[in-house]
Amino acid sequence: MKMKKMVAMCLVVGMVFSMVACTNQKSNEENSASGNEEVKKDPVILKWYYGGVGVQRDTEIVEAAFNELLHSYKGMEHVSVDLNTSANKEYANAFSLAQSAGQQIDIIQTYRLDFAKEIANGTFLAMNDLLEKYPNLKNEFPEWIWEMGSYENNIYVVPCYQRAANIMYFVAPKEYVDNYGDAEEFRQVMADPASSVEDYAKLLEKWIVKVQAGEGSNKYLWPIAEYYTKANDYRCFAKGYDSLTGTFILGADEDQVDNIYTTDEIVKAYEISADWYEKGYVFPDIVSVTDFAPYEKANMMNEEAFIYYMANGIGDEQMMSEKLSKQYGFDVYAFPLGGDAYVANVWAAGGNGIYAKSEHPEEAMRLLELLNTEEGEKLYNILIYGIEGTHYTKVDDTHITTTEYDGEEGGANVSFAGKKWLLGNTKYAWINQGGSDEMKALGEELNVSDRIQISKLAGFIADTSKVENQLSQVATVVSEYAATLKYGVMGKEWETTYNDFLNKMEIAGYSEIINEMQSQVDAFLKK
Repeated sequence: MKMKKMVAMCLVVGMVFSMVACTNQKSNEENSASGNEEVKKDPVILKWYYGGVGVQRDTEIVEAAFNELLHSYKGMEHVSVDLNTSANKEYANAFSLAQSAGQQIDIIQTYRLDFAKEIANGTFLAMNDLLEKYPNLKNEFPEWIWEMGSYENNIYVVPCYQRAANIMYFVAPKEYVDNYGDAEEFRQVMADPASSVEDYAKLLEKWIVKVQAGEGSNKYLWPIAEYYTKANDYRCFAKGYDSLTGTFILGADEDQVDNIYTTDEIVKAYEISADWYEKGYVFPDIVSVTDFAPYEKANMMNEEAFIYYMANGIGDEQMMSEKLSKQYGFDVYAFPLGGDAYVANVWAAGGNGIYAKSEHPEEAMRLLELLNTEEGEKLYNILIYGIEGTHYTKVDDTHITTTEYDGEEGGANVSFAGKKWLLGNTKYAWINQGGSDEMKALGEELNVSDRIQISKLAGFIADTSKVENQLSQVATVVSEYAATLKYGVMGKEWETTYNDFLNKMEIAGYSEIINEMQSQVDAFLKK
């Protein structure tokens, strides 16, 4: 009897185990059918090319920390990122070499690249369909921001969201303004959007005469033409304009295409700069200087220096003056320039796009979503600030203290620092001791304010295929004459030099480019 009972019990236990096994098998099959069971994916490495300060001492360990955190995000458990970063001035060449060599490329930052040319070359993947799968990212920005990364209704890059326009400030040592000028006069002339090149020049010349008499003849003005030919995101005295291709532009309130070196404003600035050079208001060896750092910004009060500078920022005069005074180590005035905050057709910070030949577009799109939405805030800030305890200490959830620098961002001389405006959405960047909540809020407010003037050419990309040779030849002529003209070193012969410049520009194909660009602009505006 005992043996029979034991056999019966074994049969029962066996049946139970059999039922459990069947149940587990059925459950696994159901999970697999419903997609609940995680499917193991092969490892993916995304190659991301972008500029900034270049490879630093701790770039490798920051990359490792970034990838460790990345693996904790849904859909990215199998994905790692290879950070191919270069100094900004070297980035375009580094990307071109990688492309020519057929190296793997997955994500590309457009800053310092010729976006129009890359679109024409088919470098970027149109991401409209992909974006539909990532509504959090698509809804993160207003529609006009997406236009900045688009062409003919196709979105090619996720623009790096930041303050949409630079407010320009005329910056000068407070001591020099108070002792040799009139702060209120500076304030009024700089704030008036109607001020002309003659208005600025009259004020500055009156000032430099007194500064040189009191401080010595080694105090100089930047030639005024210098601050009419800066890039659009740093346009200084110049009114807003759109960059079409090369040095060809369309003024914000104009309908005729021009070249930045041939506008009425710049011609008058050439004349004034030449006059200043003759009078000794401009550094005599300015053309031969390759590094102006010892003469400007924090060095404005050196024995030999330029006594004014143009900065961009946000906030009122008091806020910017206090910020720059702390940064430079002496008191300055930062008088804001008047006029609209112009958002040009070329987005200043560029954006990140997916390489057309990438074999991992889904993973690349997911990474871009993380770097531009609140979900990936910690990931994004690793790329900016590095590793907690090594490169910064936490103050609270959104404030930190960087250990190697006190400005908003670090340079190539520190162990690690990323440029937040090149990497993602600055809305989610933490604030270190160089920034402030107020400054960040002002930037975000500006983007939705009435002061913003958005380019009528947003989304315009010039087709240069018909004028490639002419553009190359014009660029050669510009490089030959630009410094001579804007610095005024030809003195009284400036007009002869300018006419020679115009003649060579015409021979190079200047008018053909103007006509071609005008035709394209007119066609775009009619749509």
